[in-house]
Parts: sequence; structure tokens; C-alpha cells
Amino acid sequence: MALRSRSAASAALCLLAAGAQPCAAQQPFAERLGFYQWDGAPVVGRSDDLLTQARRHATATGARVFRLYLGARYDYQHHAGHRPAPGSTPAQLLALPHYQAVLDDPDLHTILLTTYTSADYGAGPDDLNLLRPWTAAAEQAEREQIRALCEFLYARWGNRPKTVVLANSEADEKMLEIMNHTGSPEQAVATMTAWTRTRHDAITAARAAHPQAPLRVLHGFEISLVNLALIRKGPAFEKTPSGTWNALRDVVPHVRFDLLLYSTYESINSPYETRNTNVEASQTGVRLSRDLDRIRERSRGSLSAEGRRLFADRFVAAGELGFARDRFEYLPTGGVLPRLLSAVQAAADWGCPYIVLWQVFDAPKAGREQFGFGLVDRQGRFPRLKPALNGCDSIQACLLTLGLATLP
Repeated sequence: MALRSRSAASAALCLLAAGAQPCAAQQPFAERLGFYQWDGAPVVGRSDDLLTQARRHATATGARVFRLYLGARYDYQHHAGHRPAPGSTPAQLLALPHYQAVLDDPDLHTILLTTYTSADYGAGPDDLNLLRPWTAAAEQAEREQIRALCEFLYARWGNRPKTVVLANSEADEKMLEIMNHTGSPEQAVATMTAWTRTRHDAITAARAAHPQAPLRVLHGFEISLVNLALIRKGPAFEKTPSGTWNALRDVVPHVRFDLLLYSTYESINSPYETRNTNVEASQTGVRLSRDLDRIRERSRGSLSAEGRRLFADRFVAAGELGFARDRFEYLPTGGVLPRLLSAVQAAADWGCPYIVLWQVFDAPKAGREQFGFGLVDRQGRFPRLKPALNGCDSIQACLLTLGLATLP
């Protein structure tokens, strides 16, 4: 299976819609494909840190996009849960050598930073606590730290033609956490709205102060629910097709962003109506295309002027996309690879400006959580999978068959 290039007619329409600006869908596929590395421990038997290992594996596939966490909860040099030293704001963390190396890497043209500002509530630095009601102090910390991060980016990499997207992680998951902590959907919506507005304003102001910089700094807002929403069930809240609240419905109309990121698991893992994973693998891409359309229709009014200029009508990125081996590899309807290729094909054909695969390395096993998303396992091996139709039998092999360096 190989990715098909978009038609000349589609490309012409894209250019017209963008007002003669190049559309993301016209960029070489490698410029849009990338990998995420979240938490975890360094690979067994290796001395370099997890972030460095992940970056090198990602670029070796030909991908030109990379996403990572930038916040006070861990620094990629230790096991998950290790907290950096006090004073670990996003700008201070990005100044560390292994973070700077990501931005310095000439093979990476777009870097997505899942960014959280830092606060100390008495036990050392942590992500700003959004479970509490939004306050003037929280707003000041968010604005100042995001602005400082932007200024550091412009000072260090401002003369390079790269794109840096500052984003959150799955607003719907944070809303669910706030609701279950406070019992208040209204507080969840209000806090996420105020927080998102604050960081968008800080990023926009920083960009306006550097109008000639080749570096492009953008605000990305990530959601994870399209057809599902949150509802109160007894003492807690959960996701259901008949739910009441989600970020797309309740936060997006009241904020602005330059790029909307979609964590695609609701679409690609199983039909939301039945939650049955054992369905035809090719339907994965069908569901994803359907939901990308739905997201765009419900969110285009919140796209910033900068977002319209850069992405036109293709402003929804696949911020996280992946399949757990322990859940999908042994299904009668096909394993990981046909589903992965179907989803990537759909995202590429739709015109997603970025398609980010979750993730480079397998995370350590944790309870009953799904396991085995990685390009690489914790022993540094590329897991062998049931072959796709074109015969490739690992994520690495399938990506290499796409010819990422030249594929339109």
C-alpha cells in the first residue's frame, strides 16, 4: 500500500482557497509526518537520554516532524515521574542541551511542544494546576511563561525557517479530570477557555513583535472527542455518545487557535457507536475522514487569521495517531499495520498539515493500559507485525516503503 498524491485539481483548489499561499497539503509528505515521544525510561542498555534516542529514530525514518512534552513533570533524562529542579519553566527546560538539540536538528522542520507552564505548590515544580478555579495569578503565570518561551525561541532560533507549535494535550481529558475533581462542568469549561485564551494572546503578541523572523511560532489547541462527550454518571463523569460536554462543543467556539490538533483515537480505534475493535481495517480511514470533516465544520469560526493564511481549510492536524499491539495485532480483521496505513492514508488525502504517530518508544507497561504503540520497543528493536498488503512487516519498514523524502 502506498500513499496516493492529491490530484492536481485538489491542489489548485487548495492554492485558490489559501489566497496564493502554499497549502500544507501541497507539501512533501515527509514534511507533514512525524512522531511523538511522551514519557518513559531510556531504552535498556543505552546511555543517552530518551529524548535524544527518540529524535534520532524519528529522523531516521525520513520524518520531518517531532512532538514532545515540555513541562515540569519530567525531563526525559530519568524515569517518568522524575521532576526537574525548581525553576523549571518551559523556557528554562528548553535551554537544556537535549531539548535544544531537537530544535537544532536540521532534519526536523516542525516541532510541536506539548507545553505546560510551571508552578510550585509546595512539593517542587509541577504543571500549572488547572483543577483549581482560574485566578489572576494563574493568568499572569501563564502569560509570562508562554511569552518568555516565545522570546527564547525567537532569540535562539528566530533566523531559521522552522515551525514551532505550542500546544496542550487533549483538552477533553483535562476537562474530565476537572469535572471529576470539582464536580463542576461549568468550572471545567470556564478554566479551559480562560487558559486557552491567555496562551493564544501571549503567542500572538510574541509573533507580532518579530514580524520578519523566519521562525514561525503557532498556537495549537488539541481535542480528543468528536462524537463522544462527557456526562455525569453517579458520582463521576465519563465519555458516552449521549454526553453533554466536550471541548469541541463548549470550548472551541470561545477561543482562537492557529492550528487545531486532533488526538485521533476515538475515530481510529473502533466505531464509537459499538466500541467493537474487530471491524474491517480499511474502515479506519473512513471513520477518520468523516470526523476530520466534522471537526472542521464545527471549528472553522475559531481559526485565527494566521491559521487561515497558513492552512486555509485544512487546519486540523492528526496530533496523535497509533495502535496498541496488544489490542489490535491479533484481530481476525487484520493487525496494526493495515489500520495504521489506512489512517495515515486518510489523513494525508484529507490534507492534514501534520500527522503525528504515537509514539517512538513503547511506554513501560502500566496496569491495564493498552500497550505496544511504539515504533521501537524498550530493547531497541523494531517489533515485527503481521505484514501489510505490500509486505512490510514493521512500522519502520512500512514508513520506509513510502519514500518519505520525495513523496508528494
